[in-house]
Amino acid sequence: MTLNLAERIDPSQIIRRLSYEHPIHTPAAIAAQARQAEINGANRAYFCGAYWRFGFHEDGVVSALDALDHFRREHHAQRPLHRTA
Repeated sequence: MTLNLAERIDPSQIIRRLSYEHPIHTPAAIAAQARQAEINGANRAYFCGAYWRFGFHEDGVVSALDALDHFRREHHAQRPLHRTA
């Protein structure tokens, strides 16, 4: 996989071209990021992804580590999610 110098790649060696985009950080998305600890664990659902931070691969790893930390602290407690408008 390459993100740079694509013109140096022999076209016969290209299997597929993919386009990636970073998440769009709308005000609603930023508000949801601030509620990560509340959202994760509600109804036994945990969400991991780069969208919890800045959208980079490393942010996905941080998100998974945060979920694991949440498991340790909350002891898998099931609790309802209180929705906001």
